[in-house]
Amino acid sequence: MKRRSTFLIVAVLVAAFMLPVSAMAENDPRDAVPAPGGTSLFLFYYRDYTGSDVYEDGETLDDNADFDLQVGIFRLAHFWDVGGNWIWSADVLQPVASMNFDSDVLFPDNSGANSSGLGDTTIATHINTPFFLDNGKFKLGQSYGLIVTLPTGDYDSEKAANIGTNYYTYRLEATPVILMSGPFVFELTGEVNFYSDNDDYTVANLKQEKDPSYQLQLHASYSFTDSFLFGISYYYLTGGETTVAGIEQDDEPDAQALRFSFGFQLTKNLQMLLQYNTEIERENGVEQNYLGTRLAYCF
Repeated sequence: MKRRSTFLIVAVLVAAFMLPVSAMAENDPRDAVPAPGGTSLFLFYYRDYTGSDVYEDGETLDDNADFDLQVGIFRLAHFWDVGGNWIWSADVLQPVASMNFDSDVLFPDNSGANSSGLGDTTIATHINTPFFLDNGKFKLGQSYGLIVTLPTGDYDSEKAANIGTNYYTYRLEATPVILMSGPFVFELTGEVNFYSDNDDYTVANLKQEKDPSYQLQLHASYSFTDSFLFGISYYYLTGGETTVAGIEQDDEPDAQALRFSFGFQLTKNLQMLLQYNTEIERENGVEQNYLGTRLAYCF
C-alpha cells in the first residue's frame, strides 16, 4: 500500500465516492426507453447516502466512520421525433449537496470533512433507434448517449471534501439492448468516462489526472398494474485510478451495487420512484447505501 498523508487519503477516498454528485452516473429502470416526441420532463431526485466502512486497496481503514451525503438533483429533459421513429433527447441536470464525514481514524484531531453547495452541471443528449424487432410479443431497440459534466460546482482546494470536482467528465453511453415484452422491460447499458486534469488539487495545488472509468448496468422492471412497477438494477464500476503529482494512487473504486425501485403513477402526468441502493463490494472509498426518491412530471 502506498503511503500518503491523511489529507491526501481523505481527498482521494472522498473523490472516489463523489461521482453521484458530479453527475447522474447511473440510470434508473426504463431510463433508456424514450418518451414520445414532443414530451418534456421535469424530474427531482433526492438521495441520502450513508456509510460507516472506509476502504483503501480493499483493506478496512475505519469500520466506525460516519458518512452522510444528502443530494438533490434537478433535471429537465425534452424529446424530439426526428423522423423514421428515431427519438432524440436532451437533458440538463443540476445537483446540490451537503456532506458530513467524520472518522476517528482519518480525523483524530479535528471534526472531520464537511462540505455543501452546488454540484457540477451535466448536459446530456441521447438518440434512440426505431425498434428493429417488433413481432407483437417482443420489441428490441437501442439507445446511445453523450454526457458532459462541467466543473461548475463549489470547489476549494484547501478542503479535503468538495461537492464540485474541478474537472470535465465526458461520458459515452451505449444501451445496445432495450427489450420490451408486455409489462416487462430489460435494459443493458455500458459506458466509459473520460476526465480532464485538475490542476488545483489539494492545498498543495497538485496536478490530479484520472484514468477512464467503465460501468456496466443491468435493469429489469415489471409493471404489475398501470400505476405500479418494480425494478431491480445491478451496477459495476471499475477503472478511474487517479495520479497525483505523477504518483499513481491505486484508488479505483471497483464497486458493485444493487438498487431496488418501486414506481407509482400518482396522476396521469406525475410518477414517483422510491429506491433503496446497497453496495455489495467496494475496493476504495466509503461503502454506502442510500434511500431515495424521484419525482417525474410529464408535460
